[in-house]
This record gives sequence, structure tokens and C-alpha cells, in this order.
Amino acid sequence: MEVSERFLQTALDGIQDCVNIVDRDFKIIFMNETASRVAGKKRQLLLGNKCYAELWKESVPCENCVTGKVFETAMPQQTVKWEPGLDGKKFCIEKFAFPILDKNGNVEYAVEIFRDVTDRKLLEEEREQQRLELGRRVRELRHAYEELKSTQSQLLQAEKMASMGILASSIAHELDTPLTTISGYCELLTEDIQDERLLGRVKIISEQIVKCQKTIRNLLDFSRKSNYEKKLCNIHDLINNTLLLVEHRLKIHKIKVHRTFGEHVPPLLVDGNLIQQVFLNLVNNAVDALPQGGDIFIETRLNKETRSVEIFFEDNGVGIPLGDQKHLFTPFFTTKEPGKGTGLGLSICSNIISAHNGKIALENNVSNGTKFVISLPI
Repeated sequence: MEVSERFLQTALDGIQDCVNIVDRDFKIIFMNETASRVAGKKRQLLLGNKCYAELWKESVPCENCVTGKVFETAMPQQTVKWEPGLDGKKFCIEKFAFPILDKNGNVEYAVEIFRDVTDRKLLEEEREQQRLELGRRVRELRHAYEELKSTQSQLLQAEKMASMGILASSIAHELDTPLTTISGYCELLTEDIQDERLLGRVKIISEQIVKCQKTIRNLLDFSRKSNYEKKLCNIHDLINNTLLLVEHRLKIHKIKVHRTFGEHVPPLLVDGNLIQQVFLNLVNNAVDALPQGGDIFIETRLNKETRSVEIFFEDNGVGIPLGDQKHLFTPFFTTKEPGKGTGLGLSICSNIISAHNGKIALENNVSNGTKFVISLPI
């Protein structure tokens, strides 16, 4: 018997985990060298004492003790739990207990095995954090990739629109010459025709040709590359010339334009071509917001306090959701359907107005249209 105990003691002392055997009263009847070292006492002084008092410094059995559950269930138990150490630092202990049965099959003793797995748990937590961080980075990359694809598509659309603009300018230039010829022949016909009824018809043709020429020349002026050449311009003339470019579109969509031009509005030192581009963008946006027709209100006024001219573009269309308003002047942001906008219009408008030391802002009523305010210094 003594040889068996010595053999068992030697075998268990070689184990680096804490191993001890307790009876049903939680008295220690056997323990290895590691367990006695952790308890801070010699083995002979620990045998016969309560395990919870010697190992865990408790006055009663530990809460959720695996050993107690072994005595209750006669089944092996295991738990991993963070425990406070004597130095105030927490450490993670893996506890495992299994029963030793008597000849009648009742639990007589329980073998307790305790292992410090703090380093392993910290490593696992670090790896979990790294996994979560990697997942976050992957999601960010995926989002950036989707944004890049969207931006690429928008740039292609912008390039296509720029090509269409060049083509339209070329066509307009080609049309201007034959219209001039037709206009000249109309003038000759008015000198030869004596019939008042036919003369009236020729005059109508001549008036429509003049109107076409004016629209084409406005389009050519608008399409010319700007070098930020500022000169004194009548802001009302710029608005009227811009509306001529979209007159046909306004009629098709059954949209009425109401102009309220303030008195005493002085000429402004601006690049007229660029300011017309701003006006055109705002009018086109208003048309898009009025699919069933409606009204566009354009107003100008002199603000003597800020020494500026304020220009208001307002429509009674669908409005802009509150969540989208803060992104309106961001490049490539658009609330329009795919293929109907590049998201560059308002961003360009903002840059142009800023280059003129002015401001552009949105005054929006979500349920009743949109209102943009431009302020240009005198």
C-alpha cells in the first residue's frame, strides 16, 4: 500500500497542474507538489483541511463549485472562470473534477484538477480581437471597392455627358450657318412679296429663325471654355439667357417660371459663362423635381447690409429628404436614379460660387419643394 501511495505521489508531483483529492466534506486527503506550492504550505499541513479554505481562502464551499456538482451528479464537471488574485490582478482558472466511486457506485471522493490558463485566454481574446478587426477592415475594403466602382461609373457617365456637350456645340455651330442663309432669303422674300397674307407667313418664319439663332448662339456661348475672365454682367440677363436654353424642356414638362427681379440690383463682376452654368444646373434640378409639372420661382434682391446680391431658385417639387441634405454639395452624391445624374452638378455649383467669393445654401421644406439661395458680393 505504501509503495502504491509513493508511486501515485511521484507520478502526480510530475504534473504541472494542481491536483488534489477531497472527500465529501471537501477535506483534502491527497494533493501534488504543485497544489501545495500554490497554497503556500507544506503538504502535511494541508491534508485534512478544507480545500476551499486552503486553496481559495473561503469560509464556505465556493459558489458554483465543480467538486460539489460532482458529488451531486456523479458526473465529471468542468468550468473556466476568471478569479481575483491576491495581488489584485485577475487570472483565468480552468477547473476540472471527476468522481471516484466506492464498490456500491456512490461518489466517495472527487479528483480536482486546476490549471492557470490566463496566457491562453489572453491569446484567444487577442486573436478574437484581431479576427474582429480583420472583419472590419474587410468590410471597409468591400465598401471602398463598391464606392470605387460607383465613382468609376459616374466618371464614365460624366465623360459621356462632356462628349455629348462637345457634339452639341459642334452641331449648333453647323446649324448656325444655314439658319443665317435662310434668314437672308426671308429678308429678300419680304421685299418681293406683295401679298400681305404670304408676307405675314414669311415674317413668322423669319422670327422663328431669329429665335433659333439666339438659342444656338446662347448654347455656343455657354459651351465655350471659361478662363475665369470676370467682367461686369447684368445678372437678370444671365438668368434670362439661361432660361432660353431650357425653354423647350420647360414647355414639355408643363413648368411655369415666375421671375421677380429686384430693382436697383447692380451689375456684378463675374464670369458670366460660369454663373450661367450654376443657374442652368439649378433649373435642371428643379425640372427633375417636377415630374408632373409645377412652378419655378426665381427672385433677385439687393442686400445692402451684406453688400451682396441674393438670387433665389425655388420649386414646389418633391423636395429633398433631410438625411440627404448634408451630402448635396459632395462630389458624386446624387438622389437621382442611375443614369439620370452624375452627382457633380451641385458640387460644381458650390466651387463656382466659392471662386466668386459667394455662398450657396439650401433652404429646404421636405414636403413642399426646394429652395436654393445664392449670394454674390457686389
